Amino acid sequence: MTDRIIIIDGIKYHADRPRSCRGCFFWQNRKKGCTLGKSNCYYLAEAPKSPCRNCPYGPCVSFCMRKVLGRKEIPTNA
Repeated sequence: MTDRIIIIDGIKYHADRPRSCRGCFFWQNRKKGCTLGKSNCYYLAEAPKSPCRNCPYGPCVSFCMRKVLGRKEIPTNA
């Protein structure tokens, strides 16, 4: 069984996604919008790419070490 995928604005979604977010279960109203947010859409076919992927500093807790240290390479004492 293969999942059908549709592409909207360059983002891959499962084919059972409603045409509009207003038809989704997680949509509250025009003012509040989606309870999950665009990056956590229930119908996304693939997970969004994380900037922390392959980061040499490990999982950060409250702030990004790469941004704080301003480096992109692995430190010599790591």
